[in-house]
Amino acid sequence: MEDITRFVGLALVTAVLLSYLRSVTQAALATQLAAGFMILMLLVLLSPLKEVIAVFVELGGRAEIKPAYMAIVVKAVGVAYISAFGAQLAKDAKEESTAMMVELAGKVIILLLCVPIVAGIMDALVGLL
Repeated sequence: MEDITRFVGLALVTAVLLSYLRSVTQAALATQLAAGFMILMLLVLLSPLKEVIAVFVELGGRAEIKPAYMAIVVKAVGVAYISAFGAQLAKDAKEESTAMMVELAGKVIILLLCVPIVAGIMDALVGLL
């Protein structure tokens, strides 16, 4: 609870600063501040993310899921977060079309990552028939 309070407080301060900077036509500085805030939050959240990934890997091991499949799931989640991060940076810079392409690229990469999982499901279904 304490961590989220700090994040929200910092986000509110950043939002007020961004609003002020944009109102006095300092859009470039506002975009840099927004990017800096996002990068800072990402760096702060890396340690908890590592713990979450370790839990997922452990759960996959207990469920006897192939490690390759778990790696794909973790990579897909990583691609989703990174593409959302990049798209939001583009939106903050008022580059909507660039943001849309970053989101599309993330979705395509996730689909490509999932091909081995789909192939494994199909093999399992064929084995049942």
